[in-house]
Amino acid sequence: MWVFVAVSALLVYSGLALYAGFGVLEALRLFAPGLSAFAFLPPFVALCYSFILVYLLRLDRVKILRRAAPYSFPLAIYFCMSLFALDASFWALGLFARLPVELRPELFSAARAAAALCLTLATIAGGNFHARKIKTVRYAIKIGKPAGRSLRIALIADLHIDEDTDRLRLAQMVDAVNSAAPDIICIAGDIFDEDMAKFPGKEEKAREFRRFSAPLGVYAVGGNHDVDTHRFKGEAPTALIKNFLENAGIVFLQDEAHLVAGSFYLVGRRDASPIGGGRAGAGARKTAAELAAGLDKSLPVIFMDHQPADFKKTEEAGADLILCGHTHGGQFFPGNIITACLFRRGGAVNYGYWKGQSAQGIVTSGIGVWGPLFRTGSNSEVAVIDLQFNA
Repeated sequence: MWVFVAVSALLVYSGLALYAGFGVLEALRLFAPGLSAFAFLPPFVALCYSFILVYLLRLDRVKILRRAAPYSFPLAIYFCMSLFALDASFWALGLFARLPVELRPELFSAARAAAALCLTLATIAGGNFHARKIKTVRYAIKIGKPAGRSLRIALIADLHIDEDTDRLRLAQMVDAVNSAAPDIICIAGDIFDEDMAKFPGKEEKAREFRRFSAPLGVYAVGGNHDVDTHRFKGEAPTALIKNFLENAGIVFLQDEAHLVAGSFYLVGRRDASPIGGGRAGAGARKTAAELAAGLDKSLPVIFMDHQPADFKKTEEAGADLILCGHTHGGQFFPGNIITACLFRRGGAVNYGYWKGQSAQGIVTSGIGVWGPLFRTGSNSEVAVIDLQFNA
């Protein structure tokens, strides 16, 4: 299923890149009439794929390329969408009314390409600004089990901290979480976005992590990006990540259940498909039923799982609340529409609140981003969950 989706997306993106390329080519021919499609289109399409090529060719070691390349994807998408919108508008005007002026074809092509570029750059700038703003979303949930009167959870995910994440950005995340005054902090995976074996500035970042403040503690699970190195075979190694988090005062749960304050269980799962490994190793990830076996089900059971893909089985295992991330809410349009359809078909949601027969779930769009610092279809957020119990 996912292979089919990936191949389909690749083909669609390639078609969009060619469509955009021909639009730019027509505009350039105003200044270079002899410019050949065979000379222009291959490097243009390569530019559209630079977010992949930079890493395949190991050019990511050049900082400016590593930072710029991820923007090629939204640039290509939104430039193409802008061209299409302009073409559709002119077609509609020509269909229902005569255009006010007769445009020479080459001037029209140059004008539409320039207008599309301006719209695209404005969208990229706006999306970059939007991604830097961290919002707080709130949920009120009732669980019919005794565990005191109430519990406030601050749920974050998808920090995607890498070597380019500066201290101020990380400090902004920590401040946003602490401002919610949570009882417990849950980090639902994809904390890092880099090979931990070569991760720089560990101690500086650990100091920021130590500023997380919650009386019941800070707990985390790994995501598909949370591996010590992307070059491994078999089980995904996480020892370096575990050591880093424990040094920062964070409990790293890998298929473990903790009884917190004698009041409720917090169950943290390994990720199902870490990058570079396909799966978390043969037999490495326990089932939800195995993790819940032996727990006192008269107490609330809260599961943390990076990917919202196992809701029904987790519910059957006895979960009362499921906390996830991974989807980024689609991150930017039209990704939010695509991920909404995919995860809904899988029996979950790509963002927000989910209700099953006996369990409830929250999927956060994440506090950070993957790839470009850019959002248009969702927010960077802290999800604050106020739980009410039957005392």
